[in-house]
Amino acid sequence: MKKNRFISIKKVIYAVLFFVTVLCVLYCVQWKEDMQCRIGIRMQLEKQDAGEYAHTLLDEMEYFPVCPDNTGKAECYFEDGYGTGRTYGGERKHEGIDIMSSVNKPGCLAIRSVSDGIVEKKGWLELGGYRLGIRSRSGVYYYYAHLDHYEDGIKEGTHVHAGEIIGYMGNTGYGPEGTKGQFDVHLHFGIYISRADGETSLNPYYLLEYLSERGKAWRHGFGERC
Repeated sequence: MKKNRFISIKKVIYAVLFFVTVLCVLYCVQWKEDMQCRIGIRMQLEKQDAGEYAHTLLDEMEYFPVCPDNTGKAECYFEDGYGTGRTYGGERKHEGIDIMSSVNKPGCLAIRSVSDGIVEKKGWLELGGYRLGIRSRSGVYYYYAHLDHYEDGIKEGTHVHAGEIIGYMGNTGYGPEGTKGQFDVHLHFGIYISRADGETSLNPYYLLEYLSERGKAWRHGFGERC
């Protein structure tokens, strides 16, 4: 009886050790992939003469800006359109990334703050429609444009936390206040940093890709509005 009990205990110990070993291996693999992604992001930022912001951005950006749709009706997707030409309002370059919705329905997907910060700008812009500008503690300015409407309680001076819902994806802009439908529903997301000659935009594509791939994008589910 004692021998059988001893064998059973050994089996349990071996099983636990095996389980812990597997977890350690998975953690190491994930850590290695994470470090490779971070190095890649730093290299991309260095190409924009902003390598010194890599640690700050990776540290404070905790969430993908579009909440997942738990109903499964809507998905979001994006590509690197930073710097492409725009003609409305004059020749200019695109200073952000457009995150599109598979469901072209205003107000369907919730938008959340990627970081902690203070709402610095709220209201209408001809190019950006209903937009929000949130300044993080580090001084980075995060720009959310073409919103359908804002979350209740969001106003200039409001402190928001990373992951907090701030508004809803829409298609506002390119006209006087209230203009809708000039383009498909999407979120224009931009990042601006301060330089000696003023603020300048950064390409947020690789940071968004990182947030999405690392699973931070879907840590908390909202978006049950479709």
